[in-house]
Amino acid sequence: MQDIRLTVTGHRTFGSYGHLTLTAETPLTFAPGQFAMLKPAGALDPMWRRAMAIYRLRRSGAGSQVEFIYQVFGRGTQALRRVHAGDAVQALLPLGRPFDIAPVAVGGREALLVAGGVGSAALLALAEQLKREHVTTRLFLGGRSTVDLIGLEDFTALGIPVHVATNDGSRGVRGFVTTPFERFLHDHADEVRSGKFVVYACGPGPMLARVAALTAAACVLTYVSVEERMACGFGVCVGCVVAVRGQEGATDYRRACVEGPVFRADELEWT
Repeated sequence: MQDIRLTVTGHRTFGSYGHLTLTAETPLTFAPGQFAMLKPAGALDPMWRRAMAIYRLRRSGAGSQVEFIYQVFGRGTQALRRVHAGDAVQALLPLGRPFDIAPVAVGGREALLVAGGVGSAALLALAEQLKREHVTTRLFLGGRSTVDLIGLEDFTALGIPVHVATNDGSRGVRGFVTTPFERFLHDHADEVRSGKFVVYACGPGPMLARVAALTAAACVLTYVSVEERMACGFGVCVGCVVAVRGQEGATDYRRACVEGPVFRADELEWT
């Protein structure tokens, strides 16, 4: 984990979203699924940084370029939306538990990625790593409308099959992303039963709960990245706890910023 000052070298906005590119003078590393805590350098209001999934990391000379896609929700993201090229952003990174690709790295298993809205920002780097590992990968991407299909062009450029759903029917299947995902599980029932697939998902809580229910019924190993609000990002404030299944049916709690944000779906208590 580093607390580092980064320079804004790219920033575009579209709808209620922003795509932010920051440059470091030194090499950075991270694992897919990890995140950063960001705020404009020197900003006093708001005091706390905002958690954002690391979308992509690239080498830039002797340093690195790290990209984030975010949605404006409150004062913290509004402040980030106002930064321009040349401004400085203070970043704490990398944070959190990443996705576990060991189950699909061997044995010929395939990865099914399910992303809703800005949740896809947590999955692009995973898709890139899976491609490097020669893991067959398929994406189910959903949003309210076409503008909410975050990262569609970047996923498509990887050459992986992409199943699209929008709530308003402006692109792909009309409905939630779980509609084409459920259909795929049904149409490939024999392969599902054989343990061929591992699922990785990120998106709104109700979407994750539905994915978890579908994969639990089909006995498919599933990892989810939860979208919890975080203040510190490293486990001190205990403000991002999620309910997990404890021993003998009891409910326990884990900090999403440290023990997560990636959990096995069968670890969590879904309500």
